[in-house]
Amino acid sequence: MSLLLLVACSEPLPTDSAPCVEHEPHGTGFFRVEAVCDRWWFVPPGGGRFWSSGINAATPNGSRNQVTGGYAYAEAVSEIYGSDAAWGEATVPRLESWGFNTAGSWSRADLLDMPATINLGLSGGDWETGELADWFSPEWEAHVTAQVEAEVVPRVGDERVIGWFLDNEIRWGRDWRGTDTLLQEYLQLGPDEPGKAVAVDVLIEELGSVDALNDALTTDHADRDALLAATDWDVLDAGDLDVEPALTEAFLVLAAERYFSFTTTAIRDVDADHLILGNREVSVMVPAVAWEAAGRHADVISSNNYVFVDGIAEAALNISGGLDPSGFLAAQHALTDKPILITEFGFRAADAGLPNSWPPIYPTLADQTARADAFEDYVREAQATPWIVGAHWFAWVDQPADGRFDGEDNNWGLVSESDVPYAELTERTAEVFGELP
Repeated sequence: MSLLLLVACSEPLPTDSAPCVEHEPHGTGFFRVEAVCDRWWFVPPGGGRFWSSGINAATPNGSRNQVTGGYAYAEAVSEIYGSDAAWGEATVPRLESWGFNTAGSWSRADLLDMPATINLGLSGGDWETGELADWFSPEWEAHVTAQVEAEVVPRVGDERVIGWFLDNEIRWGRDWRGTDTLLQEYLQLGPDEPGKAVAVDVLIEELGSVDALNDALTTDHADRDALLAATDWDVLDAGDLDVEPALTEAFLVLAAERYFSFTTTAIRDVDADHLILGNREVSVMVPAVAWEAAGRHADVISSNNYVFVDGIAEAALNISGGLDPSGFLAAQHALTDKPILITEFGFRAADAGLPNSWPPIYPTLADQTARADAFEDYVREAQATPWIVGAHWFAWVDQPADGRFDGEDNNWGLVSESDVPYAELTERTAEVFGELP
């Protein structure tokens, strides 16, 4: 086994036939994961057990108000602390006193002297619109290589880095950003795009020939070149098209393997020590084949896993063909056989004075006490789940009442835009997280 695998890869949970001996895992100088008896843990550089209690978007800026263009939190930081560096020095002890031990995604790891998880943005797409890059193209390979060079290489020896997120909530098919499958998206590419050729060849291989394709789809393409030139694939939306699910899945298998294999190899070519944490996936909207590919290549599986209002999870599953995340992500763990990090969750309450209007898919609780109760219930269940190695709260500071860039206007924060902590919540996070190793 290579040194890379010895350091970075996961170890299986012990079987019933092997006697379990409780122990404190040894350190290797970098974070890794290990199963100790009946549960998974992060192991910090010096050894021991570490459950990642993280905070997302801990920055001195906050969100830009989409109406005024201002940054209310940044103004408060300037007035209270005087500089971003001073904010960072003051924020670490605040977070630690509230039980947080990890700077999660989008946090200013350069300002926060604590373990961190870094989002690399390797997909090349647009999170807000769901626009996709061609993962089979040389241009995408160059993007991945450049991002790794910029973000990973400078931190190769940094013991504070737990690991790398490949990206955040990328699109695997139908979701809130679009109704096309990944196969349809690639079939709409130009005739010279590498991903278009892969998609066309999937159709031909799965259906047997161009003639068989025409019979199955009721089309009249003359040959492979005609398929490469075609951009109208509405035929794959037909509800009575029996072959569509198999075609979509066959392409997803190739695309997911390409994405995870290339990105993880690019990282491990320059960094054999830090963990690869997969994508911060939307727990309810990711198909099985994407989870399976992540399990083959990542050391930890990451999942953004919120509580929704009634009916939303079921609707999302129906739209996307994803996996049911109930049972605290048991289906994802079963497919990947890897520990899972909950990389985003949170609750909002009405008494903060914010609209909490967008998106309308999350419950709005009555007050901060209910918010703290919801936090405790969620985290204690996560802690009791043996394959979960941490949970990261979204977010450090509230969103603007007028909405941020995408209209979100919620009471997600540990602190308000005036930098005042929500005492009921932070007292509870200190209590619950404080009971962990």
